[in-house]
Amino acid sequence: MQIRFSQLKDRLAKSSVFPFMVSGDEPYQHMLACDMFRARVIEHGFTERKILTVETGFDWSELAHEQSNLSLFGERTLIDLRIPNGKPGAAGSKAIINFIENIHDDVALLIQVPRLDRSGINSAWVKAVDKVGGLLRIWPLNEMETRSWIHQKLRAKGFTATGEVVAYITQQVEGNLLAAMQEIEKISLFSDNKKLDLKTIHTLLTNSSHYSLNELMDVVLKGDAARIIRIIAGLKKEDVAPPLLLWGLTEQVRKLAESKPDILVRRNTQQDILRSLSAIHQQNTDVCQNDLDSKTSDLLKQCARVDRVIKGRAFGDPWQELLQLSIATRNSV
Repeated sequence: MQIRFSQLKDRLAKSSVFPFMVSGDEPYQHMLACDMFRARVIEHGFTERKILTVETGFDWSELAHEQSNLSLFGERTLIDLRIPNGKPGAAGSKAIINFIENIHDDVALLIQVPRLDRSGINSAWVKAVDKVGGLLRIWPLNEMETRSWIHQKLRAKGFTATGEVVAYITQQVEGNLLAAMQEIEKISLFSDNKKLDLKTIHTLLTNSSHYSLNELMDVVLKGDAARIIRIIAGLKKEDVAPPLLLWGLTEQVRKLAESKPDILVRRNTQQDILRSLSAIHQQNTDVCQNDLDSKTSDLLKQCARVDRVIKGRAFGDPWQELLQLSIATRNSV
């Protein structure tokens, strides 16, 4: 079933979990739609998430493996399948169709792809998703839609703005809703006056503080997803080199990998006091260690992928990949 972005909230609220695919090149709406779906499946008890990124040489049997690989503790799992070029090929198409035909209550499926052409939309695997699940196609907003969107977001923040203000912000962001949200957040942070005019907006947006790599790392550690989005958009606008950001994020992932075993050791010491439960404790510790190792390994693989995208050796938008890596790292802290 094809879903409009404006219908997604109600569709998710009224329905149980279903296979869901998001297709489109507008990053803010794409990311927001995925976040809304992930929040909904969490409400339904899907506490685990497995990210599968399809690249050259990807083994499609891994998709079937994840579908049948039930958690030791019976936890429900969301499979987050990302196909950067939107073309899974014959093997991938077959694997996705088989997954959907054999889907069960303990597994949910989210597929992320860029905007698909006519042949992609009419392919067998997309039709399989559309038949039993939801297909959301994201379209960039035109100028008038962007103006309306900016006006609504400003009003939601409690501001009243003249047409000149909305037109100015629209011109600044050039249809990029992530950048628009960054500008609106700057206004919200620095403006005490709820009635906005062009002079005030120009002063705010030109004199507001610049973001830095250190600020991004601090926000990742704090787990503030909204600020991560704003900072990444700001760093992009300021032409910060993507390799520098990747270096900082990779170092954070490595520190995360080094710190997790120490946490487990401290937990071991506490649990060893309960001698009667030592055997159960050891079993649980091994499971936790394996889970942490798996998550860290996935993050390091994601770092390697971002590096290839930045160097032009893999398909994708470097800034979108950096944003996804930042949020994934934040979720593992």
